[in-house]
Amino acid sequence: MSDSSPGPDMNIAYTSKRGACMKIKLIAPHDVSPDTISSAQTFAIKKANLPLLAALTPAEHTVTIVDEVFDADDTSEYVDLAGITVMTDLVLRAYQIADAYRERGVKVVMGGIHATVLPDEALQHADAVVIGEAETVWPKLLLDAASGNMQKVYRASTVTNLAGMPVPRWDLYPKRTSGSYIPLTTGIETGRGCPFSCEFCSIGSVMGRQYRMRPASEVIAEIASAGNSHLFFVDDALAVNRQASRRLFAEMVPFGLRWAGQGNISLAEDVDLLRLMRRSGCVGLLVGFESVQRESVGGMTKLANLRISFEEAVRRFHGEGIALLGAFAFGFDHENADVFDQTLEFAIKNRLDAMELRILTPFPGTRLYSRLLKEGRLFMPDWWLRGYPADTLLFQPKGMTSDQLVNGFVRLNRHSYSVGSILKRFFGMSPMHRGMFGSSVYAGLNWATRQRYLKGIRVPQPFVKRAESNGNLCA
Repeated sequence: MSDSSPGPDMNIAYTSKRGACMKIKLIAPHDVSPDTISSAQTFAIKKANLPLLAALTPAEHTVTIVDEVFDADDTSEYVDLAGITVMTDLVLRAYQIADAYRERGVKVVMGGIHATVLPDEALQHADAVVIGEAETVWPKLLLDAASGNMQKVYRASTVTNLAGMPVPRWDLYPKRTSGSYIPLTTGIETGRGCPFSCEFCSIGSVMGRQYRMRPASEVIAEIASAGNSHLFFVDDALAVNRQASRRLFAEMVPFGLRWAGQGNISLAEDVDLLRLMRRSGCVGLLVGFESVQRESVGGMTKLANLRISFEEAVRRFHGEGIALLGAFAFGFDHENADVFDQTLEFAIKNRLDAMELRILTPFPGTRLYSRLLKEGRLFMPDWWLRGYPADTLLFQPKGMTSDQLVNGFVRLNRHSYSVGSILKRFFGMSPMHRGMFGSSVYAGLNWATRQRYLKGIRVPQPFVKRAESNGNLCA
């Protein structure tokens, strides 16, 4: 095999010469413009999905992985097949990459949540789309692509059996070329699906309502293969199966890991589980509080049966030395303009370690999107094709005016990440619990998030008047 790559005009000859052997590139797009405002660059994770597909690819094919969080894709490189995972907020970049390859005669297949929800749209930029979980259809797709008979749609007829999955090809993952406040973490998947049906989320409808866990022994083997003691569990419903999760966490204890993940606030109802999580290496969780105005949780089934208060939950997490990145969204129908003062008061009083503050986004494929569209409240139905950045207000709020929502959001961001707020929140957990590692991550994450948010609130809001005001939010 020659080291030189043939040009685009040699595409057919190259495929014919190699027969069933293909050069495949798997791509995770990211906004590569200099004005990008992204949490992915603050907290970089080696994604599990593309290395898993690479592991499922027969050995006769050559596979490379591109994650644009680390480096932009070079669409001039020669490949036979480009596989692109598509998320709604990155769809324009995904389509740009796909169009560039197709112009050169390279076959493109798209998958992921956006392609699953809007396959007809994706097919305008791809030769094939995968609907649902790719593992069950990937071998068939590759056989068809190698023989020149690739179909337009590959639909997973069943959910993936998570037992017996191969170890992801972490060796193919690109290297990080720049430093970061936070150590590079490896994404580990312990289960899929979500039993909740929150109105603003499409995970349950795409991945299934039944939570499926992988065998603990296989997760442990994958952790060992990652070669990294810093992990992030990418599950959307981590530890929903408490009994199986206990077995996994117990087996993790001897490894000396540091890990974080996305957890439901209801985990705090089980203090024994929190202690085991901490012993297994849990240092922090992203927890969706969504709204401090609890009457607005009607569309959030994960919070509907919570048996403890938000305040008690934070106290229990902190008591076990687990830091919290509290996620909040603004614009729920039952929220009013007081929610911004109340959120800041809650964050300061309970010393949240960090906050993810977002304007509610009506993603396609969610019940929220369908309802707002039916009610005529969307400002732009196909907003994802218009280049609007994160935290653009895309719909008419119900409990406050658009101006109140955006200006309250701007003030909340400014006050939440003031130097005074960062210092106050630091002492919500004992410095002994944090240790040197936790303290450095706290400082780095908060400072990086401060820079990102202060940059983000300067982005124009196309549908709203911006009246800058310091307001009456407490500092």
